[in-house]
Amino acid sequence: MRCVLLALMIPAALSAATSEFCLEGSFDLGARYQGTRPASGETYPARWCVVTEDDSARVLFAASGRSNPDMEGRWTVAYFPPDTVRILNRGASPDIEFDGTDNLAEALSLRRLDPRRLRDELERDPGAVGPLEWSASERGLTFARSRAPMPFRGLVDVTWRWDWTEPDQPLASLSLDSDVVFLARGRWRDVPDAEAQSLWETAPDSETIAVVGSNWPARVDMRLVELADDVYVVTGVRTGFRHMVIDTAEGLVVADAPTGWLELHHIPPADLVPGLGISGLSEALVDFLREQLPGRPLFAVALTHFHDDHAGGARAFAAAGAALYAPRESAAFLAAALNRPDMPDDRLARKNARAEVTPVADALVLGDKPNRVRIVTMGANPHVDAMLGVWALDRGYFFVSDIHVPRSAATSPRAERAITECWFAGWAVANLPPEVLVVNSHSDTASPVSRLAMYLESDLCKN
Repeated sequence: MRCVLLALMIPAALSAATSEFCLEGSFDLGARYQGTRPASGETYPARWCVVTEDDSARVLFAASGRSNPDMEGRWTVAYFPPDTVRILNRGASPDIEFDGTDNLAEALSLRRLDPRRLRDELERDPGAVGPLEWSASERGLTFARSRAPMPFRGLVDVTWRWDWTEPDQPLASLSLDSDVVFLARGRWRDVPDAEAQSLWETAPDSETIAVVGSNWPARVDMRLVELADDVYVVTGVRTGFRHMVIDTAEGLVVADAPTGWLELHHIPPADLVPGLGISGLSEALVDFLREQLPGRPLFAVALTHFHDDHAGGARAFAAAGAALYAPRESAAFLAAALNRPDMPDDRLARKNARAEVTPVADALVLGDKPNRVRIVTMGANPHVDAMLGVWALDRGYFFVSDIHVPRSAATSPRAERAITECWFAGWAVANLPPEVLVVNSHSDTASPVSRLAMYLESDLCKN
């Protein structure tokens, strides 16, 4: 660790026992490779806030913004170190409480989002923050840089910069290498005692669901579920992630190559699936499939779209000998990103091999009857500019990522996802037989296309 200290002075103590620091600005999903296209310049409003206390390590993080272009959300998480985390669903019961977690390090990394708290910690014990290069002026921190593995980028410099021209409203920027992903103005406020107490409590009319701590923040608990002869879904690849697998004459065809998620609001950044890096989650999926379906080679992976949580683990499948297919519009990007020279050590690197990506321009059929797979181009949609679907042609199942995520067998879409769900319902009705069952990457509800036709009759899709 190298620390640069420029006229560092101890800052004045915060005037209240509890304070809130908020960053309000814009986040570039394109630079994060989660936009409609993998390129910087696709920004959306974003707000990150942390509530911290002078005499406690507990912290509350609240955010609003977009993790994908087609869905705006708000979320609040309260940490009670060392063992409890609570997701607070204000006005939308239930709350979810994880008991038995080991969350002190995670709580501290969120606390550092407030640059005053970070500076205090650096002054007390710089080594406790981890490898961090930093500098400060007499007004406050000006620079903090760490290194982290990120899908499609490899090892990146994650850099915070602060401009204290307006001391009470510093300008902050967060960069991945040379790309600024978050640019925001910061503001503090002292939180009155009565309000502070309520922030940590479950709302009086809210139910709380207790979940074992091992499920936080994301659990790998893979299970193989058979849908039809030689057609499967692997659930629990990580919390909320499912992948369809079809056993063809040539071998296994898998939908998507998952990876973890780098949590950039932590300092230093935190991996949502700790310890697995870029390729580790898909390497674990490869091993699971070999164990569950012994003797069946990995033949192909369809990367439905370029978002890193769905395609970032493709190096693991390339190392296992699988062919990689991707939409024509993003294949060149994926090939370049997966083969960057600064990728961390993984199975593909140890083979001294490359991940080759084959573009799909229209439709591609793999295998023969009775278990053909059609990889279908779906075109631009509200989620991304190009997408593939995976159709078990002879078994009547169709897999789609992200653009259809039902929570029930309702005949209308969820209001917060209506734009994308209505788009997909229109596509499915126009391109798939009504009896086909649509399975998806993030819920266990299968939707017959005939039900999706009912979506189109709902007010949400008509308006």
